[in-house]
Amino acid sequence: MKTYPIRKIHEHGPGVKSFYFDKDFEIRAGEFVNVWSPGVDEKPYSVSAVIDDMIEVSVKAYGPFSKDLMIKKIGDRLGLRGSFGHGFTLHDNALLIGGGIGIAPLRILAQELTAKGYRFVNLLGAAVAYEIIFASDFEKAGKTYFTTDDGSKGKKGLVTDDLTEIIENEKIEYIYAAGPEIMFVKVKEIIDPLNIPYEFCMERYMKCGIGICGQCCLDGSGIRLCVEGPVLKKEDIAQITELGMKHRDASGRRV
Repeated sequence: MKTYPIRKIHEHGPGVKSFYFDKDFEIRAGEFVNVWSPGVDEKPYSVSAVIDDMIEVSVKAYGPFSKDLMIKKIGDRLGLRGSFGHGFTLHDNALLIGGGIGIAPLRILAQELTAKGYRFVNLLGAAVAYEIIFASDFEKAGKTYFTTDDGSKGKKGLVTDDLTEIIENEKIEYIYAAGPEIMFVKVKEIIDPLNIPYEFCMERYMKCGIGICGQCCLDGSGIRLCVEGPVLKKEDIAQITELGMKHRDASGRRV
């Protein structure tokens, strides 16, 4: 663990912010860092971008820890340790599907795909327009479809509503998804019959981040999400029996 001053803060909308720190370690798309707020807690977050000499971590306020981050100011110090986990692999003619704050790890993935000269299309959705973070950056990087629950940006509805049509029209050969797990269930249901390979960036309660505690093991597969994940391929996801179920809490119980 090393503490870093917050160099910059960008507010996307109520309860959604990005924090910027000095970059003195390497990180790839899909890998994560553990963020520590002294006296509060430590939580894992995907890095959303690498910009010059800074790394970017994007956060939505949910519980006590993330709400504490919302009151931090430039110059305040937070602890970072990492990077951890297994990230995305890079493929051409890809579709990036992001839901809510799950859009964050797709931002650095888009950076890496662009650096390789690969073509990709974005399909991004959220409850309201401001929760589609970095919308303009995604539009600059590639063709982008938007959906919102309230119709405030793009089409009113869910990212899965026109998924089959987008895959066919855009001649998609690989799919990446990050977002709420209920979205994964529907995406999987749609794309499995199409025989397209894919990777999902998943989330579980993580304590150690290095595969010792077993807290983030997935039922059916035994995969430790902090080591073998958080990005899992189609073949790994096929082994999981708890996809879409309530997550286990800190005690290991399903609430």
